[in-house]
Amino acid sequence: MDYSQTFAISAAGMALERTRVEVASLNLANANTVAGPEGKPYQPLHVVARASFGDAVAQGLGGLPAASVEPAGQPPRMVYEPGHPMANARGFVAYAGVDTATEMVTMVGAMRAYEANVAAMNTSRNMALKALEIGGNT
Repeated sequence: MDYSQTFAISAAGMALERTRVEVASLNLANANTVAGPEGKPYQPLHVVARASFGDAVAQGLGGLPAASVEPAGQPPRMVYEPGHPMANARGFVAYAGVDTATEMVTMVGAMRAYEANVAAMNTSRNMALKALEIGGNT
């Protein structure tokens, strides 16, 4: 029995969740940044998974989920700080439109999904090892 596809599915899931953690970390790191060199604040990013499990099964497990990182399209968070060097004429500073609570929830969810994929990979590995033991103790 070939277990390489089950390992590939788990590995693809782990890669997707790792990307989600990296993007959430990047968003959190830039949550309190103001305008960059081009004059605009940091634009939060989000991960978009392109294929579903049903599509992967239909394609013979060759179409594992692929992720892309895209701008979230969030407007900047305007904070009234008239003394700030980056404040506009009305005294508002444009901070990145990052919702830190949402990013933390995303990070925790991605960590749990990563752990689930590790558990699935370990289960597949144990099944493969048990299959090799069949008939070995005769």
